[in-house]
Amino acid sequence: MVAPRLILILLLVACAWFNPALWGFSESPDLRQRVDAGKLPALEKRLPTAPVIITPLEKPGIYGGTWRMVLAGTDDVGLVSRSLAYENLVRWDPNWTRVLPNVASSWTINDDATVYRFRLRQGMHWSDGEPYTARDIVAWVDDVARNVELSPVPPAWLVVGGRLPECTAPDDLTVEFRFASPNSLFIEQLAGMRANELTHYPAHHFRKVHLQHNPQGASDLMQRTGLPWAAAFRTIYTPWTWRNAGIPTLDAWVIQKGYTKEATSLVAVRNPYFWKVDTLGRQLPYLDQVKFEIVADNAEAFRRVLAGQADFQHDHAGKISANELTGPIRAVRVVPTIPNTIALFLNLTHQDPAMRTALGNLKVRIALSEAINRERIIQEVFDGLGKPWQIAPRPESPFTNRRLGEQYTVFAADHANRLLDEAGLSVRGPDGLRTLPDGRPFHLTLLVPGPGHRTWPMILARVKQDWLAVGVAMDWMLPSREDLTARVGQNQHDGLVWWSGGGFTPMLEPEYFVPVSFEQEFRVAYAVPWAKWFIDPTAVGAEEPPAPVKIQLGLFRQILKETNPLARSRLMAEILTIAADQFYVMGISLRTESTAIRTLGFRNVPSSHFDSWLYPDPGPFNPCQFYQEPVTSPAP
Repeated sequence: MVAPRLILILLLVACAWFNPALWGFSESPDLRQRVDAGKLPALEKRLPTAPVIITPLEKPGIYGGTWRMVLAGTDDVGLVSRSLAYENLVRWDPNWTRVLPNVASSWTINDDATVYRFRLRQGMHWSDGEPYTARDIVAWVDDVARNVELSPVPPAWLVVGGRLPECTAPDDLTVEFRFASPNSLFIEQLAGMRANELTHYPAHHFRKVHLQHNPQGASDLMQRTGLPWAAAFRTIYTPWTWRNAGIPTLDAWVIQKGYTKEATSLVAVRNPYFWKVDTLGRQLPYLDQVKFEIVADNAEAFRRVLAGQADFQHDHAGKISANELTGPIRAVRVVPTIPNTIALFLNLTHQDPAMRTALGNLKVRIALSEAINRERIIQEVFDGLGKPWQIAPRPESPFTNRRLGEQYTVFAADHANRLLDEAGLSVRGPDGLRTLPDGRPFHLTLLVPGPGHRTWPMILARVKQDWLAVGVAMDWMLPSREDLTARVGQNQHDGLVWWSGGGFTPMLEPEYFVPVSFEQEFRVAYAVPWAKWFIDPTAVGAEEPPAPVKIQLGLFRQILKETNPLARSRLMAEILTIAADQFYVMGISLRTESTAIRTLGFRNVPSSHFDSWLYPDPGPFNPCQFYQEPVTSPAP
């Protein structure tokens, strides 16, 4: 039997072996060469005092290599953001169960969730070597979020009670947010991509051309671009477009070749000041660079991914089944968090009184839902995969509500006809189409964001046929994104087609279930005036909602005050029950699982992961740990 004292000694030795602080740090050969040549400070001067230690998923990797991915067209920015830029103040753990420290090493919250204080890591740097401090965070809030030219509408995720928080930096390592009203969801908001800009604003770089800080630099920028200042500033401050190379960052790789209309590839190279290390004290990332090939369209992107020209990628690979994969390609299971294949919003607060009466009638909404032959759509559009489902948390979610998900999904055209008759739409014109009480045709025009999802035209064509069969005419149009958001925001629409949400985290995507949004008001497309009322009852366009909706909004205000997660969940369950009664948004079918691919030698990739914007895969499982291994190695 091994003596307890010897076991203790062995444990201490093991801990020391995996403690980089005791054994020192090391770096990639290319950076070591730059240090030896005097072109880069020593590693100890580039790392923070306490770097984040990443435990590799499989094993510590080897330096070198390129992570290859494929982009479709010139606006495929989501894949870039999720892969390169998930270095927020805090982050989700890989299992999406709790929030972890990241740029901030710790935080405190006061009792009523109005004051959040974060402690940053000492000795962090931007990729150009400039110190990263709390003042960079305050600068973004002041320079961008509060600037009415750059942000005519403040970021909704940061607004509580209609106001932005006070954001101050008591010292270089401390940042404090002070809200006028409780904001119990702030930590979870900071862990998602909505808060990504907060840690991607190098003030020393952007203030050179910011009108409030350098009028001459701003004037020079306007002269060069020929644009007013705000538009000119946006040409260089492009956090979601990735057009500009060389912007200092905290990310593992720095954009070297931007995502311009002329480019055939987007390239990002290793950040020499990256602040994470593995368990052996080796600075991450392992890979030298990330390279996105830019191809013409989705079909070509799919072809290249299937041909093994991407090392690890979900976008444009979702249609691939594991049976199709051959050679050195492996499938990675992707668990969807989006609940539905499409979301259909009808405007319950329509400006036209007759249309408002019709669309605000629950019987009309039930009838339109029951008139849809979802099983036919699933067979013809989705090859029989999926099941009828409304906009509701997924069955796998702890918030799932079966009644909300399954109600009114059975095809029942006869019952739909009776409900429409009972709702006062029994009169038909010579063409057989139903008319409003004032004699006008009951005709719906849905706004669709272009290009939308590839399946939407097929779905809408079948919905149009089904609704026509019960005497309701429907068409759709594809306005510009600016026109669409303006029309919906001004309550000038019959309905909207949009991506569904709230499949796993309905509290963070509440707009499908209660008229509140952390995005923009137009996202509450079934009742924008109610959403305005929640923020400010005196606002232009605000309208007091009916009693059941006011109960919901009161419950959501309680959520924002409640610091106990279990109590918040119970409140959200009550909101979902009322949402089932009100039936705001219509869906077609449950989104099915999909597939990501990885090449055989691409390692430290999980065997399955979530797919979400709020859990911005692959960001939460730290792409900085990915590495390339010779393909002769056995597959994990």
